[in-house]
Amino acid sequence: MSGFNRFPMATFLVKNALGYAASLAIISVSFAVPVSRADATTGAGLSASEWLEKMDSALHNETYKGSFIYLRGSQLDTIQVVHHIEDGREFKRLTSLSGEEREIIRDNDEIVCYHVPGAKFDLSHGVPMGPYSQHFSESLKANQSMYRLSLVGTDRMAGRPTIKLQITPHNQDRYGYQLWLDEATGLLLRSDLVNRGRVLELFQFTEIEIGHDIELEQFASSLPEDAIKHLLTPPNRELAMQPQKRDFHVAWVPNGFRPVNAPAANRMAFSDGIATLSVFFEGKGKSNLGDMHTSVGGTVVFTRTIKGSSQQITVVGEIPLATARRVAESIEPVIY
Repeated sequence: MSGFNRFPMATFLVKNALGYAASLAIISVSFAVPVSRADATTGAGLSASEWLEKMDSALHNETYKGSFIYLRGSQLDTIQVVHHIEDGREFKRLTSLSGEEREIIRDNDEIVCYHVPGAKFDLSHGVPMGPYSQHFSESLKANQSMYRLSLVGTDRMAGRPTIKLQITPHNQDRYGYQLWLDEATGLLLRSDLVNRGRVLELFQFTEIEIGHDIELEQFASSLPEDAIKHLLTPPNRELAMQPQKRDFHVAWVPNGFRPVNAPAANRMAFSDGIATLSVFFEGKGKSNLGDMHTSVGGTVVFTRTIKGSSQQITVVGEIPLATARRVAESIEPVIY
């Protein structure tokens, strides 16, 4: 059954999952393996894999400013971005143009978020950015056997000619992507997160200027001096080196997902470098959610009660519902 609004714990889990996913979109860590190639070429005679590498270079090295929309479920955000490289330092400013006033300013690896005074917020949040991140293309290259990368023609976005790429999973246990890259620079101008032809999340520039001079003054916050600010730190995505003693065992995750460090004893986290999933285990008397599922955009929450007990399993991840269900059904409590 679907019952997101009826269960406060489900609301909590979804919000945390969305905040976690959004933070990963700003600062992500990937595993290094190549992506499978398609033979077709287009544009300047580049292959799909070469276009992906060009996209990565553009995200890091091009100077640009513009506005983009990010649609996740029924939530639509409009964000202004300014990006500049000077003397080897990378500067970026993201400004929310809808909803709560908020800015995120990056100076190399330091990322600071600014809120208007009196704003209510969660310190673990991020700005929803989907594939518009520093390491998205590297993350795609992390899955040689999981995806097929192909060129599917040309289009226009934000008034600029684009090359369209399609990232198709070989199995239905994960999502695919469609990407629109600026033909001149390779910069990502649009991305769709897709599950069996259905668009779950959409990122798209509505206007953009590339290659114009940008003054460093544009990377100072425009919010009042008494604005609330805090550092955004990357979530721990390092591979789990030592197995921890858990109260439960996850017998199945999709191929390519590996354990990463998780902050709590009642949680396990996995990642394939693109998507993440977390498993929460609640002991007797600690949860009364019942069996339910819900989703926001591409993030799914699936809970079930372990048969014959009151113990609750919750799977939260950027994966299809059927995958989350299979993960949940593979989990068993560990008796020591």
